[in-house]
Amino acid sequence: MITRRITRAVATLSLILVVSSCSLRPEDLPSPRGGIGDGYELSVEFAGVMNLPSGADVIMDGVRVGEVRDLEVQDDGVAVRVGIRSDTKVPADIRAIVRQNTLLGDTYVALLRDPDGSDGEYLREGATVPVDRTTSPPQLEDTMAVLATFVNGGSIRRIEQVMGRVNAVMPDVAEIERLAGTVAVDLNDLGQRTVEIDRMLDGMNSSAAALNDNSESLVTIFDGSTVHYWRRLAVDVVSHIGQILPSVGSLYVGGYWLVPMFESLADTTDISRGGPSAAVDLSNFLRTTVIPFAQNPSVDIVSVESADGDQLVSDAENILRMLGAVK
Repeated sequence: MITRRITRAVATLSLILVVSSCSLRPEDLPSPRGGIGDGYELSVEFAGVMNLPSGADVIMDGVRVGEVRDLEVQDDGVAVRVGIRSDTKVPADIRAIVRQNTLLGDTYVALLRDPDGSDGEYLREGATVPVDRTTSPPQLEDTMAVLATFVNGGSIRRIEQVMGRVNAVMPDVAEIERLAGTVAVDLNDLGQRTVEIDRMLDGMNSSAAALNDNSESLVTIFDGSTVHYWRRLAVDVVSHIGQILPSVGSLYVGGYWLVPMFESLADTTDISRGGPSAAVDLSNFLRTTVIPFAQNPSVDIVSVESADGDQLVSDAENILRMLGAVK
């Protein structure tokens, strides 16, 4: 009798456990992470949330600010009820997206600020982020299909071929090292001359500022009303050049008489560069020939011959005596 009662009690208790376990969900189990305390709730509407579970994190600015508390399937999407920490202010123009850090990682709700959004307006308890400001994640099957197409479509093979071609046209390692060393030296030299570069840029800036300050004058100078002036100036310049060019040509043609003088100067320069022996010869020539002749100019006539070979010294002497040059 006692055995039957124990058996019935065990059966009843087992039935109660089985029935109660049917309503037990993973999110009902205690979590090792801390909760968010007494915060406030928001509703975020998505077109789809894939496998987003209850208890998933809510991340904003890289910090966990809340958690997913419940999901409600609607006719046009899914309403995700999230709890936000009381010390966190969510902007009124916030955007939401369901993300995964890895392909098979945990999903979470990311809240993204609008860079051009207004400041000072925040969501309050029970506010809703509409579906037009949320982004649903792609289906895992679609992601796997895209990855399979990428792998099986030959993209990796083509990347390998491109890398092979790049390696084929690249120079040797020693040449690359030499080139890198040269570039490093150039950059180091450039870094040490920043003062000169700054001075050049300052000069360019000053020139640009001067042009800007005189922009009205430049516009006046190059205006359409000054075209006749520039045309007349061009005609005058061309006419003057036309008058100068013939003179230059006549000077060039008539200047051939200067060629022997320039050649003598060139020979003199060569002699002066000839070394000590050329200098000694030049000194002897000046000392024994040029200077004595300059001090006592005279001509010693030894003989005078006619075209037939006859000596004409006596006749020349008589002529010179008649002229008073010879006594």
